[in-house]
Amino acid sequence: MKRLPLIVLSCLTILAACQQTQMPDTGRYTYSDMPLPNAKPALMISENWKKYNTPPQIIYKIDGHRFITLESYDNCSGETWYNDTKSGVRTRVGHTSPNGFLGKLIIDDQTGMNVAVPTVTTGSCGDRGCRNYLAYSTDGGKSFNWLQYDSDHISFDSVKSSKDYSFYVTSDSLYVTKKWGNFGNDLIDRYPLRLGYVYGKNAKLPEGVSIQFGSTLPKGLRTPSGQDHYICDASILPTNGD
Repeated sequence: MKRLPLIVLSCLTILAACQQTQMPDTGRYTYSDMPLPNAKPALMISENWKKYNTPPQIIYKIDGHRFITLESYDNCSGETWYNDTKSGVRTRVGHTSPNGFLGKLIIDDQTGMNVAVPTVTTGSCGDRGCRNYLAYSTDGGKSFNWLQYDSDHISFDSVKSSKDYSFYVTSDSLYVTKKWGNFGNDLIDRYPLRLGYVYGKNAKLPEGVSIQFGSTLPKGLRTPSGQDHYICDASILPTNGD
């Protein structure tokens, strides 16, 4: 498969650098502050969301002490938390509907520093389409930044499109792969990860560090638990629901 000319890739690199921002928990609605001419900015955290009395569910298990939970949810849509019982880290990431993300997630970083939590828009995208984001951490889950992973493809059905994406986290990189065409070809982009690396509008990267388009995925990557996708039991419902 032919890849895009160098001048086009250079333009995509510049565009990708503008499509990520940190979304701190301010106690109010927290939106991306980057310009999104074709989509409403993504709502990530709000203290105004209704609190549900559903028990926490582990939707993704990395190993015996690292896992992602869904809490205060209805119909498997609620608050996502990253937990590390060994280091004592517990961080609220944002809002997730795990059953809506149909792609693959592999976290194979034995250092425990790098984490990724992909999300997907499950509501109507309208005639302007949706943009979808992934939260990533380079400090063992203490803090997260946000990255738009479908920057070259505005989806009109994010749930359906999500099955084309796979995310692989290693000790030094995040690999984002997307199925391309009907011939089994994947587009693979590599985001180098280190403590303090931040992509996007407020980028904090050493000179020479950038997204590598057309990368190669390392072989044999596997989450220690063996899990490669989210799971959530939709039969568990709150008793204080609407």
